[in-house]
Amino acid sequence: MGNILLENDLSALQKYRLKSITGKSFNVASLMDKAFAIDFMRKLALSIGSPSEKAAASIFIKRYAFIAVISLFAMTTANKKLNLSLDNIDMEEAERGTDWLPMISLKDTSIEEWNGQDRDEWRKDVYRDLFAHNIYPLIEHFEKTFRISKLILWENIAVYLFWLYETELKESEYPNVRSDFSFLIREAEGKLFGEYHLNPIIKYYSKKNSQEEIRIRKTCCFTYQLGSKRCKTCPCTYNTNNGVCFDGESICGAVSSAT
Repeated sequence: MGNILLENDLSALQKYRLKSITGKSFNVASLMDKAFAIDFMRKLALSIGSPSEKAAASIFIKRYAFIAVISLFAMTTANKKLNLSLDNIDMEEAERGTDWLPMISLKDTSIEEWNGQDRDEWRKDVYRDLFAHNIYPLIEHFEKTFRISKLILWENIAVYLFWLYETELKESEYPNVRSDFSFLIREAEGKLFGEYHLNPIIKYYSKKNSQEEIRIRKTCCFTYQLGSKRCKTCPCTYNTNNGVCFDGESICGAVSSAT
């Protein structure tokens, strides 16, 4: 990596919460330390009104999904690969009583541009650094530390990537949109995402509801536990008792059906 993100790059990516400077922040690599992660998630749960660290971990991954959005947006629209090592990423801390929509910054803004040869192999490198070396370690760590299914966490990532290609870039004229989206949902090998034989994103790409044009999730992300209504896309909307899953929250029945 040699070039750096230019001002117009940062301007385009700011929509997806990337800024050159953030407010009071923490380094994402710190979350790989179990003691730090437990303390961080306890504080996050208090700040956002979550009843448990497990639900807070799900909300964290939903916010962190914008790292994947930022990475693939830069890849698809500008043929640029960002430095996404965990220790290169800072995120804003949560403030109690406010919606946590953290801005993200990169300490090292150097990039690797596609050199015009074998874009398929270059794209695999982008995936490997983003998923296998960044998102996968966090998901595995959170599953063990907070006893939350990685199926939930991967779907939290997947829904934002589908949104990126199906909504944000749908009407764009960038030549790689269609092929990059097809690669994500049909062609990418499991090993690009971590220690997987199969692509963990594919299972979440289902047909949309024909009436409302929404895709029902396979798992519940626990956002309703923050005091809001269940999402329109929640698979548990019609399988609850006074707003609580019939089978509790240890492993949601929707999670079991996604395996």
